Amino acid sequence: GGGVFDGEAILACVQKLADELTRPEACASEIENGCALVVNKCCDGLDSYVNDRGRDRGDSARLRIVAECATALEGSIEDVVSQTAFLTNEGCQLLEDALVKRVMDLEAAMFDEFLESIRQKISTYTRLGPMISDDDDYDRDQYVVVERNTPNKTKPIEPKFPAYLSASLLAIVRCRAQVERTLGEKTIRKCEDIPYQFLAMSTAADSVVDGICFEMDQRMAQMRGTQADVYLNELQFLINTLRKYLSKDLLGVAEHCREKYLSK
Repeated sequence: GGGVFDGEAILACVQKLADELTRPEACASEIENGCALVVNKCCDGLDSYVNDRGRDRGDSARLRIVAECATALEGSIEDVVSQTAFLTNEGCQLLEDALVKRVMDLEAAMFDEFLESIRQKISTYTRLGPMISDDDDYDRDQYVVVERNTPNKTKPIEPKFPAYLSASLLAIVRCRAQVERTLGEKTIRKCEDIPYQFLAMSTAADSVVDGICFEMDQRMAQMRGTQADVYLNELQFLINTLRKYLSKDLLGVAEHCREKYLSK
């Protein structure tokens, strides 16, 4: 439950057996079952580290377990299997599949939970704020704040970078930093052969575009041409900025939304 997969300790146990047993090949089944049992216990301990007595340690703990699993899959698991095969004269043919599957199942559960957490958090940043207008016709529009002209108002307010874009992009940057801090920039997810950082960034980018396009669709029917132009420019900026990380499906959603704004 300490958040560490101690593959070195498992390997040391196998090596100790090699020194103590006179005919280890005759005990191949027991050695295989023993290794599988120990790895299962290690994975159970990692899982309990995240959910410690019902208290969720959060995304940082999940990423830590993902990192432990990734390291084990690329190192200690292979070493244990290799040493066991040597010890039993290739008598544990099913061991590698069993160990790899157990570790990958834990890794998948933890990383999927982390990605779902990203989606939920980013949904809170993609809500569009009200647009500012000095047109009295918008008084009853739930999406627009009307600014009255006053004698002291001599020039229009300088346009500001939209708050929803700032918040969304900052959330993506934080996501990237969190993954990079725990897993590094180039650590590969074994089941997809893609860096964890890219997968997290892609999930975050997709979530941002999906949420913003949904918000834009909600208010499109009540929008005038000048407002549509503003949102169109912001959407194009978002597509250009995140294109590298967007999935084909979400890129299609963004392009479809952009085309509808072009027709306004």
